[in-house]
Amino acid sequence: MTNLAQNTAQINRKVKKPSPLGKLTSNSATPINKGTQLTEKEIQKLKHNFKKLKVERKKLIGKKVPRVSYCGTRLISKNSYLIEAVQGESGGIYYKGMQRCGSVWFCPDCMYKLMKARAEELYSQLKAYKEQGKIVLFTTFTLQHKYNDSLEILHKTLLDAFNFANTHRSWIKAKKLVPVEYLRTLEVLFGSNGWHSHLHSVFIGGSEIIEAINIFINLYKQYLTKQGLLVNEHTVTIEKWNGKLDDMTEYMFKGMLEEELTGGGLKKSGKGKTFFELIDEGGHEQQIDEYIKVMKGKRQYHHSRGFFKDVRIKTDEDIIKEEQVEKVLFVMSRKQYSEIHYKGIAMHLLNEYEYGGVTRATKLLELYDCETDFLIPLKI
Repeated sequence: MTNLAQNTAQINRKVKKPSPLGKLTSNSATPINKGTQLTEKEIQKLKHNFKKLKVERKKLIGKKVPRVSYCGTRLISKNSYLIEAVQGESGGIYYKGMQRCGSVWFCPDCMYKLMKARAEELYSQLKAYKEQGKIVLFTTFTLQHKYNDSLEILHKTLLDAFNFANTHRSWIKAKKLVPVEYLRTLEVLFGSNGWHSHLHSVFIGGSEIIEAINIFINLYKQYLTKQGLLVNEHTVTIEKWNGKLDDMTEYMFKGMLEEELTGGGLKKSGKGKTFFELIDEGGHEQQIDEYIKVMKGKRQYHHSRGFFKDVRIKTDEDIIKEEQVEKVLFVMSRKQYSEIHYKGIAMHLLNEYEYGGVTRATKLLELYDCETDFLIPLKI
């Protein structure tokens, strides 16, 4: 196990885990459980350590997926001579005018922003459906897999089975009698039994949706049976949504969302490890390379055309674009920024500044023999 994974495990032992999304809405669960006694200083230290680990994680991923390495650190404009470190409207600190990779599969920062926004959109729409008296069903689609099965074949079979059911004339006929909308998210894990690829789906309909959805499930199983795969009561599972925010995010975005406060990585699953956990632990080169090859360019999130009828959804570009700047923290020249970027401490500098102010940021720069004058506030 790498130092990154060991440090992550240490953080997890200190803090009881919050809800999967942390601060999703104003009435979401508080980040620290009431039974946990931590001082504000200890909490800030844990936050600092968690962000430090995330920076190191991105560096490791960047060796495999180059565009992740420049996410948030490479200037969009080549004509920029001054680089501003700013605080956004949500309180986060970042360098203004930097490129974002927008990768939901490989970048922990872009993935979190995208999935958090999608979860907010989904919750708003599901809430509207519940108010309209619609039934919301959480449906998980899995398939039989063995240790040596390739992720590419499993992924293709899973989506082919879903699409077979979704385009079959029996299902199309059923939907004309009982209108149904759906949304699905894809989760990929690696465990003791190899790759585990499955779909978390939500189906919306009236009181007769249960009977209609059985048609879809039977078609899905029918396709798998024709492929020589075993099907049983665990191949597809269904449960009604109770209307709670946490249960929705826990189910639909399981394994895809980081906990905002020091969660120490992605949500753990008993069935396997996420891509980010494989990166943290080390020693999974074959699986990491296979995952990157297969998941590059794949869609993680898909829904029927009429699903979001009450909520305006954003594009990925709108979600990952920069926030409104609340405050400029410090400004440096392009040459000064190039030096700290070359030495690999650009993101660490933001972290030290956020949790230790000018004093800690200065110590980091001095450790790497970099200029520090730009951190000193100008006297007016």
